[in-house]
Amino acid sequence: MATISDKADLRPSHLADFLKKASPGHKGSHYITDLKCTGLSLRLKNEKVAFFLRYKGINKTLGWAHEGEAWYIPSIKAARELAEKVKRQIDFGGDAHAEEFLRQHHHAVENNLGLSHDDIIREMRPKAGTWTLRRCIEKTIEDKTAENAAKPWRATTISTLNSTFAKPEFKDLLDMPAVNIKRADIESIRDVMLKKHASPSPAGKAVSNVSTILSHCQSVHGGLSGLDRVEPWWKLLTVGRTVKPRTRNPGLEGLAKTLVLVDTYTTRRLPGRLDAKHDHKYGIRDGVAAAFHWVCLTAQRQGAALAIRKAFYVPDPENEGWYLAAWGEGIMKAGVAHILPIPPRLVQHMAKKLALVNRADSEWLFPSERGEEDIHIHRSSTLAVCQRLAARDTLAKKRKTAVDLFATNGIRWWTPHDLRTTITKTLDQAGIPGGASVVLAHEIRRTDKLDAEDDDSREQRIARITRLAYGGAQHLHLKRKAMSIWTDAVLDAYLELRRKDMQS
Repeated sequence: MATISDKADLRPSHLADFLKKASPGHKGSHYITDLKCTGLSLRLKNEKVAFFLRYKGINKTLGWAHEGEAWYIPSIKAARELAEKVKRQIDFGGDAHAEEFLRQHHHAVENNLGLSHDDIIREMRPKAGTWTLRRCIEKTIEDKTAENAAKPWRATTISTLNSTFAKPEFKDLLDMPAVNIKRADIESIRDVMLKKHASPSPAGKAVSNVSTILSHCQSVHGGLSGLDRVEPWWKLLTVGRTVKPRTRNPGLEGLAKTLVLVDTYTTRRLPGRLDAKHDHKYGIRDGVAAAFHWVCLTAQRQGAALAIRKAFYVPDPENEGWYLAAWGEGIMKAGVAHILPIPPRLVQHMAKKLALVNRADSEWLFPSERGEEDIHIHRSSTLAVCQRLAARDTLAKKRKTAVDLFATNGIRWWTPHDLRTTITKTLDQAGIPGGASVVLAHEIRRTDKLDAEDDDSREQRIARITRLAYGGAQHLHLKRKAMSIWTDAVLDAYLELRRKDMQS
């Protein structure tokens, strides 16, 4: 007999009619495609009535309309609800995932287990057999840090990514199979972060990092990750907000006042924190104070500025009294080596600060004074200097006695990153508008390399740094002029305040 095929908004009468026709001995097929639920159809074939789903090239029998049989679906409404759930599982995990969901669903219904849709999904997760989000993150980092990696990641990129996924909002997703994660899950995290933070930047990083991880695993490890047949919904995620450009600028006076405060509280407790159990005996450690001076006077990004080894801070053989500070391409945000000439006045200033740091055995120019491990001071420490002085850190916020030393000294709130605005305006006013760009490593030829070779001796290392510095791509003469103007301006303002303090 011929197959009859119709389309209709399925109603209970259609189901009742098919069940009546499905009597013993009935032959033939009649399909009605539902106009209300995409892909769903009611099918009468010989003596059986079934609900069927055709979706994204996958065909699934959802269940049967005969009461008392396995996988029983009692109504059109129940079939539509189940069809939508199965389509979601196909989106997330393909045919195998949808089949497992159907099995779990009917098992729960037939045994009156009272499991909700979310309960069934949780039951499925251990059986998915594909990578969790945590494993996807680990594998992506492993791939991007391999020796022969295409477009390898820098340490700062990995640090930012790990920081994002360490946030409490991701706690419930990390051990979930990546194929189970829904667009709504990430949108929910994004929305929480938008409410939690004044800036949309954390939400933007969350969306961007999820997209990066899932895109890499889908393209490189589609089978093992389970993402090979998943629509890349993560590429459609947006934040819907823009990060406003930074306009904060402490100015030379605000910067100089802050540097004086830093010096003052290396030998004093911060006011209002006398019984703070977790504080160092003084407000700011000598090593952190030295690091803060360095960050401010070089105007480099905190992460890069502090990740400098003593071996890469060397005398400039071409200019007496000057030093060269060198960072490899693996450290700089632009992914290229950066050489910064350090004027004699700053060399002498930093020598006094570094002499107070009690870690002569460290390989780092700014070693951490905490613990025995030889690591450099983290960028969070120099940021915390401003937070502590302005009573904005977590400990101070809980104390009514804490004093905002920024406010009492007429300093507007700022962070070290804002100095990029200060140096730009200072050098623009001095008549060298291109100076800030080269000091801040915004304009460097992308072929410069510093990390590529191993040094057998200090002499070889100095020679290589010098060769890179004077090879023409580093704009060293412009940098030298810019650094002289900038450091003179800051140190003049700083020393003038120190002189007034001593006279008062």
